Amino acid sequence: MVGDVDGWVNHLGDDEPAIKITLVPCRAFALTLPDADLYRLSRVYFPRTQGRLTEFEVLFFNHPRLSFFTILQQEMMVDFVSMKGRVSIAYPLSHYVDVQVPWLNSPLCQAFPVDAEKFFTAIQKGLPDEFPGFAGLRLEPDRPPVFSVLEPAGLFNVKIYESARPAYAKEGATVWLTMTGGPANLPEAPAFISWPYGSSLAWVFGLHPGDRLKHWTEKGDWWELAFMNVCLYTMDEETLHFDELVQMCLVKSQFSFYRGLTSMFQSVVDFVSTIGANTAAGEKLLLEADAAKAVAEQNYLAREFDPASTKMEEALEIAHRATNEAAKAKQRALTWIYLSEWLAAVAVSMISAYALWGLMIRRKLYREVATTQGRRL
Repeated sequence: MVGDVDGWVNHLGDDEPAIKITLVPCRAFALTLPDADLYRLSRVYFPRTQGRLTEFEVLFFNHPRLSFFTILQQEMMVDFVSMKGRVSIAYPLSHYVDVQVPWLNSPLCQAFPVDAEKFFTAIQKGLPDEFPGFAGLRLEPDRPPVFSVLEPAGLFNVKIYESARPAYAKEGATVWLTMTGGPANLPEAPAFISWPYGSSLAWVFGLHPGDRLKHWTEKGDWWELAFMNVCLYTMDEETLHFDELVQMCLVKSQFSFYRGLTSMFQSVVDFVSTIGANTAAGEKLLLEADAAKAVAEQNYLAREFDPASTKMEEALEIAHRATNEAAKAKQRALTWIYLSEWLAAVAVSMISAYALWGLMIRRKLYREVATTQGRRL
């Protein structure tokens, strides 16, 4: 994943065992990372050789600032795009010069099917560079079942696409999805396009990848599977059927719930560990839950979704017990803290009461001593 540190696409692998993302940060629009830090991080995480790069199966660009990469590194990326069995997907559509100019000057601009120059100069040409409000999507007919299989999930013909930019297609590109509901001078524009490049396919999409946008928050689970289908189709593998997608969505929801549950467990353990609580019982149970989840992931990758779901139910049940054990450890620790504080408060109160009794009451038990004066002889 080459591009912004923010974005929904960076989380494609959160609950998908088939995806493991390595982020190469070269942009931080929502953060305040200085360019020097971004340059250092891009140097650290980007593969140093073509062989190391080809160990990955997918190269994904999300608002990339290619000025951080040498021309040799960019040529390595171009070679990757052309390789059979590899997948390349890009979202280079940005209003900002730090993305636009390096992309136009890069050989990658020629490898992808979007007319970036037309997009970047759209305003001067009287064309919109973004669809206002909520756009819809239309499936193009007579295409292989990469996206059409997802039609029953309600991804299309619904106006939930909060921010979308026209992916102007170059000649020879295939349009898979079209945005609708645009302004009068451009009521429709390509949203998902591809073309053959070398021995593979290069893809570009126009849906803004910001992670808080409505199209991801409402339909993100299904779009994860859509990107999975894009990868399978590009690698000449069998694409997923809708029945499989439904089962996958169910198991992925269990993975997501498990991730949230274990995150809560870890938060509790991190807290109670600072006060010396014993969390060994809960952590032992979580190891059992992780082992059950690992088996479920293997079943999921083998497309054995029923066994995967059953194993995830077991993992979730054990994780619940682990969380309960952590909560009990927290309660015990807090009970001792509250008891210690109560004893300290009682002790202070008793000392204060004794001092008050000695000063205000006990002194009355003694006879008053009259003052004396020395007489002059």
